[in-house]
Amino acid sequence: MYFTNRLHKEIKYKLCLLFLLILYNHSISLCSEITVKSNLDGSPGIVEVPISGSFDDGQLTFSSSKFGPYLKNSLSFQAIPNAFIKFNYEGMGDKNILYYGSTGYTTWDRSIDLRFNLSNEKLFLPSLTVGINDIAGTGRNASEYIVASKDFKQKIRYTVGLGWGRYGSKHIIGNSGNRVHRGGLEGGQISLDHLFRGNIGVFGGIEYKTNLKNIILGAEIASDNYKEMADYTDKLPISSINYSAKYKISEGINLGAYWVHGNSAGIQINFSANPLSYGTGDYLEDAPEPFYSLPLPNIHQNNVYRDKLIEDLLKYSIRTVSYGEKKDEAIIVIANNHYQSDAQSIGRTLRALSKFIPIDISTFTVIISELGIPITQISLNRHDVSMIIDAPNSEILTKKITKINNAPKQIENLNYFNDQGKFSWLLRPYYRLHLFDPNNPVYYDFGPRLYLNYIVKPGFLLRSTTEKSMVSTFDEIWRGEKGQLPHVRTELKKYLNVQETRIRDLTASSYYKLNNRTYGRFTLGYLESMYSGLSTEILSFNDSNKFAIGAEVNYVKAREFKQLLGHRDVKGLSKVNGHVSGYWDTGYKNYFAQVDIGQYLAGDKGGTLTVSRRFPNGWNIGGFFTLTDASFSEFGEGSFDKGIFLKLPFNSIIPYNTRSFLYEEIRPIQGDGGSRVKMEGRLYGMLESRTKNNLNKSWAMLWR
Repeated sequence: MYFTNRLHKEIKYKLCLLFLLILYNHSISLCSEITVKSNLDGSPGIVEVPISGSFDDGQLTFSSSKFGPYLKNSLSFQAIPNAFIKFNYEGMGDKNILYYGSTGYTTWDRSIDLRFNLSNEKLFLPSLTVGINDIAGTGRNASEYIVASKDFKQKIRYTVGLGWGRYGSKHIIGNSGNRVHRGGLEGGQISLDHLFRGNIGVFGGIEYKTNLKNIILGAEIASDNYKEMADYTDKLPISSINYSAKYKISEGINLGAYWVHGNSAGIQINFSANPLSYGTGDYLEDAPEPFYSLPLPNIHQNNVYRDKLIEDLLKYSIRTVSYGEKKDEAIIVIANNHYQSDAQSIGRTLRALSKFIPIDISTFTVIISELGIPITQISLNRHDVSMIIDAPNSEILTKKITKINNAPKQIENLNYFNDQGKFSWLLRPYYRLHLFDPNNPVYYDFGPRLYLNYIVKPGFLLRSTTEKSMVSTFDEIWRGEKGQLPHVRTELKKYLNVQETRIRDLTASSYYKLNNRTYGRFTLGYLESMYSGLSTEILSFNDSNKFAIGAEVNYVKAREFKQLLGHRDVKGLSKVNGHVSGYWDTGYKNYFAQVDIGQYLAGDKGGTLTVSRRFPNGWNIGGFFTLTDASFSEFGEGSFDKGIFLKLPFNSIIPYNTRSFLYEEIRPIQGDGGSRVKMEGRLYGMLESRTKNNLNKSWAMLWR
């Protein structure tokens, strides 16, 4: 009897909601489709329940919402059209225990969510999505769901779904087996035994695209009773019906207002960006000169044209490493430290060659280099180019007549211009963040950083980086050693506490080629803020192949906490460590994979998998995880090393070309297991952007 009355009450609520929204149906007309918006969790959804569908491929979104005793922050990525991943960091609860006194929330939690679209919407069929929440975390938010959504005349979207875990704690219609509680004292563990097991709850909702510009209204019936939160708050839901109003301010900013649980108002803001929609911000750059069918007259006596060529390229911030001629070929080695696209720097170089090089030299060869080491060369006939340069599709036609190959190890009869770019320096501000301490979720550090570089000769580089904290809370960081492994990283806080001038790195590096496809590196000095020593690396790298393999061996000592020139002892440190690494350009939507197998700083042995999506315009979004023979309990909180990273090139957001970028790496927990030397200048990262594959991806920039 009780079940029947409850069912009738829920049906009544649903019919009332449906009736209220159908009252607006008289104004339905064909227009742009109702877009997918975030729910309070930052996933595609209404208020709390998910909907089927996805954001645009490649979309990166930061979401922050506040309602009741909850603060939800998330960073999500639509990795491919049918797969979505999200990292969450949440403050929860209002009981005056644990961390409430310092942060205003009883506790904090980290988790990872996944979604997969199984099918897209058809004429008579809804779209279908399956999702898993908190797949790697403490298990507080563990839930799974299957949800279907269907649009009606591009104005109303209906959603209904089945949920397990927290989504199966209310409106229960069945059971799919015993559900084992997951998580653990260390957190961060991945478990599959509980998935889609236990009570099955039903949820649903409706969204309505109003005639008011950019406003979408929503209502839902949720299936989470929030009993998991009873230890942290007494303010539990008194209703399962939630309401939303969402407003699109611009393409990248959305606001949401909510009435949640029958007792709380909520607000949300979302910032989103899509690397696929960003081009190159070079519209204030000087326009290139034309490709000359005939070079300038009266400049070929006494080889004056060579000096003029070098001067002309410097106007485009292209440095000439070396230049030479043989028979009817002009060969120039360039260093591009300005254009995001090497193809664009090659195009500018070809234009300059056509302007100055005598007409009897018909072949132009341009070699892209890094630190004076030749990497990739392109060759073409100037007369062929002059016939197609003004065609509407000149980039495509040029590609058909261009040969792209590995650059040779040595090139004879070239004149080197070592005085160009030999010494360089840069003084700029820096920032650092230290995240996820439940007593203080965000520590910050700002100050000046000085970079010094000196190229002794091609391939031989001296470099140093020094910095000084000016505005900082890093001296307040107090959480340190954890786990049972040698403390090779978890003493990080003693380094971060230092506010005085410090040496981040101070090294001498030699880069060389053993043959056309094999590169080597030898680095000596203070490799990073925590370690100094020797590092040597070899890489077999065919720039026309999607695979590369390399190996690295290091001998290191721990640096003193002051990060000057002294050292200290770390018990259990594996002074000799290294890895064999494999690299793969998958060819699928610009995804790259890297596998490193070897011995880490704490002496543990295992492997690291890194997957990233490297967009042609320089954006790079990815993640990594490491599993070793160290147990989860030995690692401690977090169970194993994992993280995400983001590279944002400034070139895509400012009106000038630049190779500068912002890079941020986020680790939920910094442990000792799976720790490597964090060193600048590893071979693959240096070479990969100069390869044939990358030239092909940005070839459309050739004549820009």
